[in-house]
Amino acid sequence: MKTKRFNPSHPLLNWVLRRGRDVLAFQVYQDRTGYEVAVSAPGRPTQLYSRLCAEGRNALQLHAALVADFRDDGWTSIAYR
Repeated sequence: MKTKRFNPSHPLLNWVLRRGRDVLAFQVYQDRTGYEVAVSAPGRPTQLYSRLCAEGRNALQLHAALVADFRDDGWTSIAYR
């Protein structure tokens, strides 16, 4: 059994966007070795997108770029932390 490297219940950053009935979560996770930027649909077992970054700055920039692109495409922020 393969274990997940990042703890999905405790993201450093979590933005939730909606367009119509569709909802996506844009998250950044951290562990001892790096950062993961992930996009997932709540209620689905697998992530739609995942990228590992060695530095926090790169992870935060990627997260911001993804959110900005989706917002430019008509998605609305409905939650963040």
